[in-house]
Amino acid sequence: MKYTALIFILLIILVFTLINLVSLIFFRVPTSNTSRTAFDVIIVLGSPADSDGGPSEVMKQRVIEGVKRFYQGQAKHILFTGSAVYSEFIEADVMSEFAHSLGVPKDAILTDTKSKNTYQNIFNSISVMRDQNWLSALVITSPSHIQRTSFILSTYDIEYRVIGNHIPPKIWAWELILGQWEKYIITRLFFSGYSQTYGLRKGE
Repeated sequence: MKYTALIFILLIILVFTLINLVSLIFFRVPTSNTSRTAFDVIIVLGSPADSDGGPSEVMKQRVIEGVKRFYQGQAKHILFTGSAVYSEFIEADVMSEFAHSLGVPKDAILTDTKSKNTYQNIFNSISVMRDQNWLSALVITSPSHIQRTSFILSTYDIEYRVIGNHIPPKIWAWELILGQWEKYIITRLFFSGYSQTYGLRKGE
């Protein structure tokens, strides 16, 4: 019994080490490919809303960061992306309403309400950018999500910078858990052979 427990612990350590090494060695991509300080659009990636339909703490922090950058003049438009993935509430709509409550004019807000994961967030956001003839984006997400977001964005022919929102102390632990989950997803992506666009045809 003692040896079984020891083997189990060693396996956990091995898996933990593996997923951290893969993300560190094979997915080291720049979080920015431009020196510009102003962009055509700010893209805020989706996060689930609270059960009552209000913005969750993670969502709030992403939106607040986007609104701050908007008021700093880093872009004249904000694009919120995300559908109703984990609840009945559409993430992009909840975020846009919260941003509007913070003073962002509705004519400066765009939404993508169809994306169900990060790959679709980026894919659909790029489609919106093409429709608007935009070529640069400041992308905002949680710090734990920056690496995978940058990895996907690096396959597209746009100028981009990915930044993380502020993490208040009350969700630090959750952010650490999400960080390990992100590393697991990156490891699975590496060993599965999936492309950065997860099968989406980025050229369309």
